[in-house]
Amino acid sequence: MVKLQHGRTLNVEPAAEVDLVEIRGADGVLELRLKLTDAGVVLQLEAARISLKAEQSIDLDCQTFNVNAASDVRIESRAGDLRVRGERVYIN
Repeated sequence: MVKLQHGRTLNVEPAAEVDLVEIRGADGVLELRLKLTDAGVVLQLEAARISLKAEQSIDLDCQTFNVNAASDVRIESRAGDLRVRGERVYIN
């Protein structure tokens, strides 16, 4: 275990099936976890807020994309069109 600033800790656990890299807050709550598996890397973040900003684009490529919100979901295009493409597009 490595002690980081602001009371955070970094822990690396090599294991037979899954290697773990974890950062925990001063209160011991998990903030970031990397699972290194035979199938690939799994990234887990737990935070009050996650912000991504890119000058060009943010691209996601996956089998299935899920978004679950307890309240509102907002999608906004300030300067252009909003495109939704699919075999079927369901609204409501």
